[in-house]
Amino acid sequence: MSVSISNSDSTLKLLLTFMPEAQKELTIDAVADQLSKLTLDGQLVEGTNSVAQLLAAKYNSAFAGETDAEKAEVSQWLTMSARHGQSERQVFAQTINEHLAGKTYIVSNRITLADIVVFSNIHAFMDSLSAQKRFNWSNFSRWFDLIQHSVSEGALAKAGLKLVAIDLNAPVPAKKQAAAAAKGDKAAPATEDKKNKNKQEDKQDKEAQKEVKKEKKEKKEKKQPAAKEELKIVPSMIDLRVGHIVNVKKHDDADSLYVETIELGEPEPRTVVSGLVRFIPIEQMQDRDVVLVCNLKPVAMRGVKSFAMVLCATSPDGNTVEFVEPPKGSKPGDRVYFEGFEGLEPEEVLKPKLKIFETIQPGLFTNEDREAGWYDEEKKFHKLLVNGSVCTTATVAKGTLK
Repeated sequence: MSVSISNSDSTLKLLLTFMPEAQKELTIDAVADQLSKLTLDGQLVEGTNSVAQLLAAKYNSAFAGETDAEKAEVSQWLTMSARHGQSERQVFAQTINEHLAGKTYIVSNRITLADIVVFSNIHAFMDSLSAQKRFNWSNFSRWFDLIQHSVSEGALAKAGLKLVAIDLNAPVPAKKQAAAAAKGDKAAPATEDKKNKNKQEDKQDKEAQKEVKKEKKEKKEKKQPAAKEELKIVPSMIDLRVGHIVNVKKHDDADSLYVETIELGEPEPRTVVSGLVRFIPIEQMQDRDVVLVCNLKPVAMRGVKSFAMVLCATSPDGNTVEFVEPPKGSKPGDRVYFEGFEGLEPEEVLKPKLKIFETIQPGLFTNEDREAGWYDEEKKFHKLLVNGSVCTTATVAKGTLK
């Protein structure tokens, strides 16, 4: 059993700190200009995320998630953290900051594989941030500081990382710093009485400000009409149906797009545009049963209007994309629904401003048995069904659906 770790792979170097048994059992080699690889129990895997997940499964199973829902969420964060580029890092850091509001760790109430991999991948970006930006993203910065202090400074150094100085206090503007310095050179020290007086005045000012805010809030609440009942977004709002691809061709003006004609049991078939050229050969597109999202607002893609979206599963490493396949015996037009939401009518059209699909999509996954479904807020898995039978994928387990 051996692992070859790329010289630049700080993630796996750091991960092994949490797996002393792996360090004892594995032959660890350093390699240059190659993907990290792991040979374990006769199985060879390549790539940081794949190696990390296999190591966790072997040497620290709870690290990869204790439930199917946690494992799926860990995989999702690993996939997201692998995206590089300054703009993508910016968006990712903001996503982490919002996600961590009221949370200590990314996935569970303890450190997991997601925390280590995300920390390693975002380390250079955090190091480049200004003090003001770190303060603005306080949840992100607080979490980062917690993770970097979960290991020794020596372990960080061995992984090629350094301890980043994090100060969560509001930075003093440069102009105020200069003014304070100039004033300090001229002004005499304040007397103790004056200091106490200033403190008292500050306290009174704060109390007065609180009262003003309270009055404004009360006035605002009186003026505002009774709020409408908040819309509860549920997966049954999405119109999912079985479709059958009767024709497919490459888009005339886009090499990455297919244009499909899909039968849905309606008077006319629908035209659907899908970005699947990189992942699925055209011969595998022909004469296929698929699951369609039918109530998205039609959108033009390079001059061709698409009237639905084919639901697909993406593997945790992002290299494989497959159709979500209806069970055998399904017919075009058959309703596809989530377990526990049977008999509920979907929206006629998903209004973009309500972000219904965007709210549900982060919970769409395949489980370890390749069954498609949705995890609710309590991490319960609702299988995706047609006439009581579950939809599956050919090989993608613990993948995201979209």
